[in-house]
Formats: sequence, C-alpha cells, structure tokens
Amino acid sequence: MNISFIEFLAKNDAIRFGEFTLKSGRPSPYFIDMGVLSTGMQSAQLGQYYATAIKDKFGENFDIVFGPAYKAIPLAISTVIALGSNGINKKWLYDRKEMKIHGADANSVFVGSQTIDHGQRIILVDDVMTTGGTKIDAIEKVSKTLKCEVVGIIIAVDRMEKGQYKNALEEFNEKTGIPVYSIENIQNIFAYLSENAVDGTKYIDSETFEAYKSYMRKYGAPI
Repeated sequence: MNISFIEFLAKNDAIRFGEFTLKSGRPSPYFIDMGVLSTGMQSAQLGQYYATAIKDKFGENFDIVFGPAYKAIPLAISTVIALGSNGINKKWLYDRKEMKIHGADANSVFVGSQTIDHGQRIILVDDVMTTGGTKIDAIEKVSKTLKCEVVGIIIAVDRMEKGQYKNALEEFNEKTGIPVYSIENIQNIFAYLSENAVDGTKYIDSETFEAYKSYMRKYGAPI
C-alpha cells in the first residue's frame, strides 16, 4: 500500500467522493482527477510517483514518455523531469486532437516527434483506465504514425473494474500484449481512507464506504 500517494491524492482533491457519472456511463461514488494538480509542487511530487513506478517496472529500458491529449500531457512532462532529476534522461511526447498546419511540427498530430526515431520504446502515462478504449486509440496512433512501440502503461489508480469478464487491465493486456501497472488501486485507497484521517480530515464516512462496496459489487472485477 502506497500510503504517501493515497494521502497525496486525498489532500489535493485528486480523488473526490460523491456522485459522479463516468465516460462509461457508470454512476461512481468517487472520481479521480489528476487535472487539479496544477501547482509546481504538486506537479513535481506527482511526477516523482510516476517516475518511481516506471523505474520499478521498466528500469531504463525505454526512450519516451507519452501523455495522450489532454489531461495526460502534464503527466508526461512532469514524469520526464522527475526521471531527469534522478539521472534518467528521457523524452516526452504528446498528441493533439487535431493536426497542426503551421510551424516546425506542421502536418503532425504529435508534439515532440521531430527527434523521435522509428522503433523507439514508449511508456504511456495516464490517470486511470476503465475500459481501455481510449488507450487503444492512442497506441494505434503512435504505432502507425511514428512506427514506435508502446511497451507499457502506468496509471495513477486501478479502479479494479471488470471489462467483459474480468479485470479491465488484464483484458487490455490480453488484447494488446501491453502490461498496465498502477501506482495504487481503489481497494487500498478506500481501505486506508475509511480507517484513517489525513491531516485531521476524515475523507470517507460509513455511507460513502457502503456506496463504494455497492458499486464494486456491480462493476468490480472478480478477485
């Protein structure tokens, strides 16, 4: 259990509790939002969490950190800065929703691609994964356009939800051959925050915890 990361999310409102409708249409009792981590100190700390996860899972055996547009763009940049502060010098890359027609990277949907060679190895970073559909689109764009290989994905939180028949992360790996690792998972987050206050604040009460358990009975992956 990564207690430091759990408390970091809670204290900075990167995890919120209430009633939220996800892109998948599922009504969730919590929401993960890395977009609120916008200060220099927050970005630096978040980058270190991602950098540590990448080093633990992949060492230095990669070339690029890719953040799909738009929320993952600052994640990629914060991560390579954190890696650099630890002596690991890697490139960042992100994509656009639309192609740019002017400037040095005109006619490209990618920013940072001018110094990227075919066949380089990419780590994709993002906040969460529910079904993995948007990740597949991003991977196809990278492989077809840049002729690079996505060798792994690091997300902040594994929601531990089912896809068609088991954990969505496992199904994604089976479908693509690409491993997905999380810094933390939602089970540990709820277990810790339901039992512990963070800087004097209790983030999860009994009603919220019951709503979470009900949600997981319906959408949670078999363990």
